[in-house]
Amino acid sequence: MKKILKLTMVLLGALFVLVGCSSEAKSEFDLDLSDIKQKVTYVYDKEKDSVSSVTFNLIYDISKSKEIEERARSTQKLIVDDASGVEGVKVTQSDSAKELKITIEVDLKKFNYEDGKAGAKAPALYSSVHTAVIKKDGIYSFEESKKSILKEGFQEVK
Repeated sequence: MKKILKLTMVLLGALFVLVGCSSEAKSEFDLDLSDIKQKVTYVYDKEKDSVSSVTFNLIYDISKSKEIEERARSTQKLIVDDASGVEGVKVTQSDSAKELKITIEVDLKKFNYEDGKAGAKAPALYSSVHTAVIKKDGIYSFEESKKSILKEGFQEVK
């Protein structure tokens, strides 16, 4: 029993060391407009300055007016239609009487950033990705992406 306990403690210690040495980080940025809240979340390697994924969260306050609700539903349809079939992109959506939520997850290991054909079929998606994720020296640079998203009016969540 003591051997099992000692072995378990050694394995747990090794796990904590490995997790502690990870250079993966997450950073969030918000933009709050009158009828929509936007959040962009980056997962990146701090040492390599390399973004591995970016997630866009859009939350529409549809309780304010029918016009906002119609515009939000139209945008939702556009995003879902755009993203369907694009490699590395996952879209989820939910709505209630007050809010319409759209989440777009982009796995940059699978997503073809420079695919002209897909970009023509999904212009809103590719435009958003190209604004939020900046390539520098062949990598998706977090620092350059951060500068770009801050220029768009987003605020970093600390």
